[in-house]
Amino acid sequence: MKVLVIRHSIAVDPYAAPSDELRWLTGEGRVRMREVAKAIQTRVTPTVIYTSPLTRAVQTAEILASEIQFTGAVEVHPPLSVDYGTTAQALSVLEAQDPDAVVALVSHEPKVRVLAGHLTGHDRMPSFRTGTCCCVEIDGGAHRFRWILHPDPLRFVTTL
Repeated sequence: MKVLVIRHSIAVDPYAAPSDELRWLTGEGRVRMREVAKAIQTRVTPTVIYTSPLTRAVQTAEILASEIQFTGAVEVHPPLSVDYGTTAQALSVLEAQDPDAVVALVSHEPKVRVLAGHLTGHDRMPSFRTGTCCCVEIDGGAHRFRWILHPDPLRFVTTL
């Protein structure tokens, strides 16, 4: 199985929205996520997409789904949100996945860094800028970092 841990794309300033939960993606954020989704698809294509329920994450997941022509449902998974659930709860969706699945998890800082660190076994993951994606391969009990996609400039990095 491959797991993509993705930070939502660029959202409006916290003062522009009535609440943090309702912050939406900016035009620039939408463009960035389309570019990120196309880049991701050059390496893997998600077969399952889970997202935090916060607006900016849902919009990010929907753009990913649209760009890769995903036909399944984008599933809301509350433990992927900023202030809800543990790492174990956020990653619990992986337990029932097929070994060949490519699972996308759309979340927020600092949770994305914690999830990626947990999956890779790295204590110190680099900061996830908006739109960053980390790929981890899980084969049996082995978890291996594969790459991280930085959005600006758009580039894949294969070492931490």
